[in-house]
Amino acid sequence: MKLSPLNKKAVKATLALASALAVVMPVSAMAQEDLQTVLVRKTLVENHVSGVSLEALENQSIEQMIAGLKDPYTVLFTPQDYGQFSNTLENSFEGIGCVIGLDDQGVYVSKTIPGSPAEAAGLLPDDYIRAVDGAPASTTSIDAVRSKIIGVAGTQVKVTVLRGDKELTFELTRHAVNSPEVYSKSFTNGVGYVQITDFSDEADEEFDKQLSALQEKGLKYLILDVRDNPGGYLETARNIAKHFVKDGVLIHTQNRDGVDDPVAIEGGNPLAIPVYILANENSASASEVLSGALQDYGVAKVIGMQTFGKGSVQQLFELPDQSVLKVTVEEYLTPKMRKVNKVGITPDLKVDGVAAQLITALHETGISDIQVSFSKHNVTYNGIDLGYGFGSFSEKDHFYASARGLAALIGAKITWNDPNRTVDITDSKGTHAFAIESDKLIIVNGMSYVNVDVFDDYFPQLKVIHQGENVSIQATKGN
Repeated sequence: MKLSPLNKKAVKATLALASALAVVMPVSAMAQEDLQTVLVRKTLVENHVSGVSLEALENQSIEQMIAGLKDPYTVLFTPQDYGQFSNTLENSFEGIGCVIGLDDQGVYVSKTIPGSPAEAAGLLPDDYIRAVDGAPASTTSIDAVRSKIIGVAGTQVKVTVLRGDKELTFELTRHAVNSPEVYSKSFTNGVGYVQITDFSDEADEEFDKQLSALQEKGLKYLILDVRDNPGGYLETARNIAKHFVKDGVLIHTQNRDGVDDPVAIEGGNPLAIPVYILANENSASASEVLSGALQDYGVAKVIGMQTFGKGSVQQLFELPDQSVLKVTVEEYLTPKMRKVNKVGITPDLKVDGVAAQLITALHETGISDIQVSFSKHNVTYNGIDLGYGFGSFSEKDHFYASARGLAALIGAKITWNDPNRTVDITDSKGTHAFAIESDKLIIVNGMSYVNVDVFDDYFPQLKVIHQGENVSIQATKGN
């Protein structure tokens, strides 16, 4: 059975004690080493996908054996570390259940998680956190504020916020909080958007609910977002794949002996609509399993960047002291036998940039008119807040936005002209080169931002509307 991080139910293979090892290892050897080292060596020799031999691991400590495999996914967890790993896999944590952000005025509440203590107490987006348990909160560090807020379930914490010009103090009891793994939104023309943040144990069930809700609204196109999704359980990915493939192979797996053990999709109920998958360099593991399968079966087009390339399967082995050894036991390939490990999934449409990727997908569904609206902490696309930005900032009375995003809005091609040090944007009427000038184009951390008022001077299909601190950009692809 395939296991974490590509499996649904954690199978713990409890290893035998010393008496069971006597048949494979001399008692004299065991006497010279502790039982833990002997068990780890035996497990690696019998299970690791590399086929490492007993001789290669002799006279090595556990740390040396694992390091010598050069496999970042084979890890020995202490009981405490394994608990944290499990919580991460299940997207569970203990705290008050709010997402926080940082701007020039300090740390603020971005959103509260449904059903969380923060929501129940009445914390609201845009509340600035000014104190925790009476001590002033940092205005420059999200981590410093988070570390004060999180804590053991059942304990209390007082959070003071600034809302407008009033300070309010809330007393909350920390709970175990499960952050939602699946979000959905509806655009016009029957376009549904579903974001899966990880493939946890319950993500497939939540996907079913969200998909049904979109279908009730007349779903005609689906944008499936697995960007920055690190993976999770294989069974979850398989259950989601059943909405797109009736019968077939999800992945081929190959163990240390090269034996192929395909993971089947059976009894699916495919959607008869176009599907677009948003993926990026941080889409890994189960995200690549799903993307690769739907791409191979021709039921989805992948938009974005080459994915991470985590094409291996791990299994957990529980040791007598309750520590857990996570071992890479197989490598997987796509249904068409494409290699994923250290390669990734190649997108059908290569698009860089968070906003540009979404806009490209919306254009693919037939939505040509897009309005992006910027407020203090939020960005909406045709009125829909998806929880991520566009890439923008204000400086010296000018508003700058991502050059990639602006180019995507009008359906133009964007390139970096290294000899001329310009950003070149090309549409059907020609090319305009934006040179690096303080009032036109600014480069920040390797990303280019264009003054939106300068941009619409050259590309009239894009209109910019300033309304105080808020800015809206309206664009029509190709016009």
